[in-house]
Amino acid sequence: MKTAKKITALLLCAMLTSGLLISCARSDTSDGGSETTAAQTTETASDDAHYKAAVPDRDFGGAEFRVAGVEPSTYPAISLAFDFEQEDGDIVNTAIYTRNRRIEEKYNVKFVTTYYPDWTGPIPVMKECALSGDDAFQLIMMINREAFAAAIAGYVMPLDSIPYTDDEQPWYMSKLNDMFSVAGERLLAYTDECLNAYLQTVCVLFNKGLVSDFALSDPYQLVRDGKWTADNFYTLAASVVTDVNGDGAYNADGDIFGVASEGDMFYPSMWVGGEIATVEKDADGIPVYSAPSDERLVSVIEKLSAYLKTPGAYCDSWKSFAGLAGDESRNAGTQYFAENKALFRVGCVGYIQLLRNMEADFGVLPLPKYDESQSSYYSRMLDGWLHVAPISVQNTELLGTMLEALGAESRNLVIPAFFDVALNDKLTRDTESEEMLNIIFNNVTADLGDTVWFSTIRVNICDAIAGGRGDITSMLTKLENEVQKNCIEKTLEALGK
Repeated sequence: MKTAKKITALLLCAMLTSGLLISCARSDTSDGGSETTAAQTTETASDDAHYKAAVPDRDFGGAEFRVAGVEPSTYPAISLAFDFEQEDGDIVNTAIYTRNRRIEEKYNVKFVTTYYPDWTGPIPVMKECALSGDDAFQLIMMINREAFAAAIAGYVMPLDSIPYTDDEQPWYMSKLNDMFSVAGERLLAYTDECLNAYLQTVCVLFNKGLVSDFALSDPYQLVRDGKWTADNFYTLAASVVTDVNGDGAYNADGDIFGVASEGDMFYPSMWVGGEIATVEKDADGIPVYSAPSDERLVSVIEKLSAYLKTPGAYCDSWKSFAGLAGDESRNAGTQYFAENKALFRVGCVGYIQLLRNMEADFGVLPLPKYDESQSSYYSRMLDGWLHVAPISVQNTELLGTMLEALGAESRNLVIPAFFDVALNDKLTRDTESEEMLNIIFNNVTADLGDTVWFSTIRVNICDAIAGGRGDITSMLTKLENEVQKNCIEKTLEALGK
């Protein structure tokens, strides 16, 4: 059984990662590198799923490759370290450790990692490096919206100027990178090195015990039958609402809710899962603010708003656990779900790691469809932290080699380890969840209005939903000028489009 699961994980990896980073292949030499031989011919996977970067064999003489990251312990559910000092018994951590040692030995380099206390730390570091020309870091981890802004500002080294990078390789996340492109210019680069993209993909966790107690329809079968829709999601959620202490009010003191989540997690997931984006692209790849004229989006918001008016329908972690700071509130919402106090927990795949001690069985589901006519299930990626190279990097020969080597070896080692963990009993508790994770990761997408322009679009929509505003179309229309001028036009102008 164990072997079968490992094979399943490897096959799934091949399916999931068959498209996602950005940039064009280059064989010219860098400003900081010496003359090299021609890049090796790209190797396809062998039967043991072994991938090799199409880069020259090169001894970099013990050069340091410096990476700025975010302290993993600050966000334990959604963050992983770039490197480890030793193997610690965890299958994913060990895979990362092995990946890095393999690369260091092959190319005679030394990885040096600096962690900043939270996600805001690397932002000024990127700006300082870019403006001063300081070659302090070769890669800097940033939230996608901050990386996008840095790229627009000219702080990020364009991928097409880095030798050897090749977005046709299977470790590039082409689907996501296409989402963050503008007018044909790709601005962000995800590869399989970026596990955060998977950890921050949104799913729906459900409590099997409550499904049984309330004799509800099997959510797994609804998914398989194509009937896992927003309407059925809301119907099931409302079915379990219980005022346990009978005081006539619903509070996170033991009452049972339909959904436990946060506004910025729950609300946008319902429109992204419904194959809806607030910002579309025209035939030339130019962003278009389509929200005001999107009847499906308005319908999603109206249905969601109606559901939220049902007493006990929704446990908002921000409000229910307001005394806690930041992600601690989110984690408390996950814990409340784990205590059998909500049927559904809308949250990141990474939150599954917080349910190791949950006594009741739980399952994993994709986000619900808009309706049954929707052909596929879609998954929303949130902040998706990724590593980007500052424009100040001197040795682009080393940079390009490391980018490709990290992508290839992550696909060889880290991705199989991650999905093996996600698919076996360490995290999920049934074979159906394996099937659902396949569906979840098969169609990961992102909405520019939910990510890079979230402060203008998503925040206003979420505030309107939370405030119970009924004039949704009017609200969306009022944002049009601001979105066009401050988001779209500024971006096009910065790119010279």
